Amino acid sequence: MRIAISGTSNIGKQDLLASFKKTFPSFKSPKTNYKHVIEAIYQKNLKDGRDTSSTDIQWNILNYMIDTFQQYERDDKVIFDGCTLDNILYSLYIMEKGEGVSDVDSKFIDQCVPVIRESMKYIDIVFLLPVTKADKTERKFSSEDIELNNLYSALHEQYLAGTSPFLPKDDQPAIIEVFGNEAQRLQMIKLYIDETGDVINDKSIDDLIDPTMMDLVEQMEKDSEDKQPTQ
Repeated sequence: MRIAISGTSNIGKQDLLASFKKTFPSFKSPKTNYKHVIEAIYQKNLKDGRDTSSTDIQWNILNYMIDTFQQYERDDKVIFDGCTLDNILYSLYIMEKGEGVSDVDSKFIDQCVPVIRESMKYIDIVFLLPVTKADKTERKFSSEDIELNNLYSALHEQYLAGTSPFLPKDDQPAIIEVFGNEAQRLQMIKLYIDETGDVINDKSIDDLIDPTMMDLVEQMEKDSEDKQPTQ
């Protein structure tokens, strides 16, 4: 079982990853992640006297992730901090910000898309952490976080509709939203993963989506609004 935790910055991916591994001790994670890649690029370019471009960073992160994914088989129990979907959504975000923000352009995106699509065959489940009103944490989200979260929401909608350009038509991962605080997220994950780290009742990946989950998040958001103090 190859799992990735995805979502915008400040959403609590690393905290959930740590809690997940305590709850499911059969899972392991790579010793390095994409942040180590970014630091290595900056250090190398600083030593060489070169400027660090956005395309340099994003392409190297993408290749690092793919190399890492390919080290594991479907029967391995591994959980990743992020996946190539995070990489392409951030590339899209900084491209949309326009010239002067980054050198990412449509040509670079077109180069990445087929690579992203093929790479997602190496992931079985993506647990996506959305920003919702039901989130009862003390996290503060910047405008960038909210804008990126909108891209994640669009990705999830495309996934449910079967229209995402970033996912293969066959052998694609399940993308499951888990929300609320850390304990609530873990409880939702336990609806799909048993104590041994396997999919519950040997469900196929296609059967993982519970249509009642969206009803649950809507009710949680409504309860959150009802508890807000009146002015």
